[in-house]
Amino acid sequence: MTVVIFAVVALAVLGLLVLVHRWLWIRLVRDTTRPGGAWRRAGTALAFALPALAVAALTAGRAGAPFWLQRAVSWPGFMWLAVLLYLTLAMLVAEPARALLLRRPPRQPPEPTLPAAPAPAAAALRDEAGWCDPGRHDKLLKTNEIKLN
Repeated sequence: MTVVIFAVVALAVLGLLVLVHRWLWIRLVRDTTRPGGAWRRAGTALAFALPALAVAALTAGRAGAPFWLQRAVSWPGFMWLAVLLYLTLAMLVAEPARALLLRRPPRQPPEPTLPAAPAPAAAALRDEAGWCDPGRHDKLLKTNEIKLN
């Protein structure tokens, strides 16, 4: 009976560890990086390596691993468990804010404004060069009468 309870608790803890790492991977890696990019590959590799180190740190002593191996996996494994705890708590606090920000409607681009009325001197120059009358433009090109001043 004790073995069954231990197995159920161990499976529950491992399942929780997998779910938390999956959720953090989605929020911190998948949602922030491009598919196939170097950062996504590095984040995915860490998402697999860090929980493996944590499980190794938890089980190395009980499994009778050599002391040098226990020492090698315990420091990063237990450190990751501490970081995981604080990171999970921070993400749980930030998740409602994220949900509220995603719920609000997207910003509409500003309405295009009409250009200000041109100054009288600029309007006179445009009229003189033939920019207001499309038909005059062809006439000016044919006769080469474009005046610059």
